[in-house]
Formats: sequence, structure tokens, C-alpha cells
Amino acid sequence: MKLIVFSDSHHANITDMLSIIDEEKPDAVLHLGDLTADVDDIRCVFPELHVYNVRGNNDWNVENVKDSLVVSAGPANIFLTHGHLYGVRRNTRALEAAARQNGCNVALYGHTHEAEITRKKDMLIANPGSISMPYSSAPPSYLRLNIRKDQIEPELVYLERQKSYTHWFGSI
Repeated sequence: MKLIVFSDSHHANITDMLSIIDEEKPDAVLHLGDLTADVDDIRCVFPELHVYNVRGNNDWNVENVKDSLVVSAGPANIFLTHGHLYGVRRNTRALEAAARQNGCNVALYGHTHEAEITRKKDMLIANPGSISMPYSSAPPSYLRLNIRKDQIEPELVYLERQKSYTHWFGSI
């Protein structure tokens, strides 16, 4: 099973996200907030795709989206959150505790716009970075999670170039 994880798109890079989904052909897409409007666009273009998302600190007036969510995928119980409510700019201890409290062995967050993968004991903690506005000199990025029978293989993917996307309604 392949999952693609985006965060902090800020309605600035829908073209690349659609192109990545078209190329990767994931089983599901996870979006970690900022902005939920991008998730609406993904669902419109790929109506059959499973898309899970949470609200970020810039997702104002979004009533029907939760601050955190648990998604199960094979051996992975994944805790999704934007991260701002867990103090992830300082450290990920509160995030890890919330993930464990929810029975998860994977904690995914955004908010910092910095890509990162950390393994702590039996917990995978990962941030896909920002698909549109990384804070560091790193290029935009996303996370690919390959989940097999008993393995969870995370991989950060950095964009090398601007992608273009053509679908049934033409170029975006």
C-alpha cells in the first residue's frame, strides 16, 4: 500500500500535488492541514481516491474537519495532525504522547514546513515538509509511505522542478 502525505500547501501548489498523485498512483492521500481548500481540489479531480485530512492553524472557518484523525493502513495506525496544537516547533513529545494514547505507531505532522523523519522505539514520527513554501533552503517536499505486511517505509521526496498537470479539463 502506498500513501502520499502533503502538508502546508497554502493553496499555492495544487498543480504539483495533482501531478504527483497522477504519477504516484497512491492508495490514499493524507493532507496535514493548511489549506483544506486544496483537499477539496484533490477530491474533485480524483473522486475515487481516499483522501484524509486535518485542519491546520490557517484553516479558519472550517467546521467539518477535525484537528486530528487516526487512519489505519495494514500494520500502521497513523495519527494525523497539523502539529500546532502539540507544540511541534519546540519538540514532538506531546505529539508522540497523543499518538500513543490513540493506539498509533505513526505520528504525522506539518506546521514547521521542514521535512523530517524520526524513529523512536516503536514509533515513526514524520513531517513531509511543505509542498509549496518550505522555510529552509530545501525544495518543496512530500512524504511517501510504503506499507507492507510488517514494514512501514517512509521516504521524503523533494521536488526538483515545477511540474505541470493536464487532466480531462485541460492544463492547470
